[in-house]
Amino acid sequence: MKRLEFKLFASILLFSVVLYGIHKFLFFQFLAQSLQSKFIYSLELLYGYFFMASVIIVSVLVFIRKKNLDNVGFTFLFLTVTKMGIAFFFMQAILNSEGIHQPTEKMSFFAIFILFLAIETVMAVRILNNKQ
Repeated sequence: MKRLEFKLFASILLFSVVLYGIHKFLFFQFLAQSLQSKFIYSLELLYGYFFMASVIIVSVLVFIRKKNLDNVGFTFLFLTVTKMGIAFFFMQAILNSEGIHQPTEKMSFFAIFILFLAIETVMAVRILNNKQ
């Protein structure tokens, strides 16, 4: 089981770093630096939050799997909804802001949210499909 845990966390870290690098590259290529500085949340802050949320969710799922495999799915749903609620709270500042940067920042926020949701879903499937 320790090997699975290491692979899960290494995968999350690898995907996070690669996605951050691609996102940052696209921002430098296609978005003016002055526009980036007007964002409410930096890319680093968003990736940091979603990375930590993913690590916490996967850690809890691994712990729950050791206790009772039947509760992993419900726990995943509960934690994902909780993360979505916290993300919505952060999103309120972006939705209430004015300016030319708002649509880009909204799309960026949702893209990061969906990418990390996909990563967590794949990790949850790996946890559920692991044979003991």
